[in-house]
Amino acid sequence: MNAILCVALLVGLVWSGVVFLRGGLLGGCLMVLLAGCCFGHAFYRLDLGPVPITLDRILWAALLVQYVVWRRQGLVGGKPLGVAEWVLLAFVAVLALSTFAHDWHVRDHQPLARLAFYYLMPVALYWVARQIPLDDRGARVVLGGLALFALYLAVTALAETREAWWLVYPKYVASTAQTDFLGRARGPLLNPVGSGLLEGVGLCCLLAWWPRTGRAGRLAIVAGAVVVVLGIYCTLTRTAWIGAGVGLAVFLAFVLPRAWRGPAMACLVLAAVVVGTTQWERILAFQRDRGVGARASAESVELRPVLAAAAWKMFRDRPLLGHGLAQYDSRKFDYVNDRTSTARLDRARPYTQHNVFLSLLVETGLIGAGLFVILLMLWTRDAWRAWRSDATPPWARSICVLLFVVLGNYLVNGMFHDVSLIPMVNMFLFFVAGIAAGLRLPSATTREATALEDRSPVDAVIVPTDRTECPAPQAVGTPGD
Repeated sequence: MNAILCVALLVGLVWSGVVFLRGGLLGGCLMVLLAGCCFGHAFYRLDLGPVPITLDRILWAALLVQYVVWRRQGLVGGKPLGVAEWVLLAFVAVLALSTFAHDWHVRDHQPLARLAFYYLMPVALYWVARQIPLDDRGARVVLGGLALFALYLAVTALAETREAWWLVYPKYVASTAQTDFLGRARGPLLNPVGSGLLEGVGLCCLLAWWPRTGRAGRLAIVAGAVVVVLGIYCTLTRTAWIGAGVGLAVFLAFVLPRAWRGPAMACLVLAAVVVGTTQWERILAFQRDRGVGARASAESVELRPVLAAAAWKMFRDRPLLGHGLAQYDSRKFDYVNDRTSTARLDRARPYTQHNVFLSLLVETGLIGAGLFVILLMLWTRDAWRAWRSDATPPWARSICVLLFVVLGNYLVNGMFHDVSLIPMVNMFLFFVAGIAAGLRLPSATTREATALEDRSPVDAVIVPTDRTECPAPQAVGTPGD
């Protein structure tokens, strides 16, 4: 069996090399994302040392090598650092300090693994993605790839909930070796929150093709959208439902004509109010996981204030730098065992933190959490400016809207789950933010070409220092001349 997997791994690496060469940095980034979602740690790993070797990590390293080689050969130009990049570097520095200033060996080196796999790898992907010379074709590849991936997740979700295991791939999704969320549309990420988040983003990517297709294509888009919506429902995750709704509202607010925007938003709000007022009790209490009753599902809602209270107590002790990255599960017992609290903090003992911002606040303090919030705000501001600019082409605006949709889904789900702990969620966020940031500033090669084209004949006169051998003035034309 291991021999078969090794052969499959070699074949996958060969095809990945073809994609890297033909698809460039964009193809490499998409291959890393696909491998991380479907063929990562849960699919197969080689335990050759302290860090298991997986296909996505091999491809990630190959992508970095490709980027360095292309930079040295001048195939891709560097882009200057903006304010967002400086904030990102400061955030990474705080994360590293928070890791190594505390016991990073705890729980089998979990702090070090969190830093490397959930932050440093996404940051490196962001750095590569912002250097990609994106164009209309590249934007269509991104939107089409995410839409197809959402359809795959939705079909897998429907197959899981209907126990049609022959349709589920990779096969570890149906394995009973890990029973968490089994039968609840957990997908290849083995987490319904992550699957629902990516499906919510892919739904908007699918609808983005509406203006580009004819009648037959639009019928296919409607059918695909229905499948994705059903897949999101099969996650049985309230935040995934809300996140998809918020992402869809954001998408429609940016792409609909002004005359349709108001009625469409009013219909969405009305639908949300009707569902919320008539089905609220059923939404709060329904059976989701196997062996977990409706009462237990309702208690998960009641647990959020308890977890927030525990996080607040921990934050007050170390407000600036926190207790250390990935130290919450080790330090929480000193606080949840407090019998003097009226919030019954002992109920939070078996659980990790369920809020991405509270988790950062507890572990990295105001400095770390503040830098992350500022980073998200800067990404939003830059994308907003690019979207509003008259000089921005339509395909670039679609990337800005994609970032807004991703942030909407990320924030909604992040308020009730620490989505940074879900594999590949941060990778997707930083990838989309990277390609959107790349729209803000031209590369060095683009700036040189633009400056050359903008030079007038007078500015282009060559004046040698030796006037005795001065030739007749000649204008320097564009490279195409």
